[in-house]
Amino acid sequence: MLTNTFCHLHGITRAGEQKLWRAGILCWADLERGAGEVFGKRKQDKLLRLLEASKTALERGDAGYFLRDLRGAEASRLLPHFQSKIGYVDIETTGLAAWSQITTIALYGDGVARLYVRGRNLDDFARDVRRFGVLVTYNGARFDLPFLRAAFGDILPPAHIDLCPLLRSLGYRGGLKRCEQMLGVRRQVPEDLDGWWAVQTWHRHRAGDTEALPLLLRYNAQDTLSLEHLLTWAYNRSMEGHPHVNPLSVQVQPNLALIKADTLFFDNRIATTYCGA
Repeated sequence: MLTNTFCHLHGITRAGEQKLWRAGILCWADLERGAGEVFGKRKQDKLLRLLEASKTALERGDAGYFLRDLRGAEASRLLPHFQSKIGYVDIETTGLAAWSQITTIALYGDGVARLYVRGRNLDDFARDVRRFGVLVTYNGARFDLPFLRAAFGDILPPAHIDLCPLLRSLGYRGGLKRCEQMLGVRRQVPEDLDGWWAVQTWHRHRAGDTEALPLLLRYNAQDTLSLEHLLTWAYNRSMEGHPHVNPLSVQVQPNLALIKADTLFFDNRIATTYCGA
């Protein structure tokens, strides 16, 4: 967790952080009591000044402050402190071109998945995303976020974790489904569905296929549920070696089978119409 993290402090590498942990300096309070025997007094004084800024940022809930310096898998350390403020986002579009349009959006966070459909409730995403302070995507810096900004303007939280480069830093390359397979994440929807299928399924929905939309929404929502699995795994990996931090487990997730043709909002208990059918 963040209060056990030192590698966001300028001058502390991951190796330096491990050195602190081995010396029994396991949290910010330990560092304040003295790390001179590890780094020397001059560096300790510098670290203490940086630590004061970190404490202030944590108190005001400034996730972006930490993401500026937490690289690779260490970015996942926001998870315990900001868990209720993390929104996992995935979009589907009419294609890959710059003029393509968003068709559906899944926004998952705090145990609830919210679904948005073009022509029905897509504009409500701008209101709902404001409840989150951090967005998590897979390849979102290149795909999801540019489309969202084009559609909604400057309404997204400033803090963003892209799991694509994060997992690449740990040696896991490829698309989202490839990383899921390597890490043992099991999907509730068929493994062979992909982005091109999503484009075709949207056109089937527009042509009157009543089964197409719920299938598309399940697929879209599945990607956001997978993101939570992958971020949690990265957090556990990044905290290996700390003697007093226990691994996190993934929370109970919504049942994708609850999504029906008239369902735009669901959680792990109920399925209900949201913002009208």
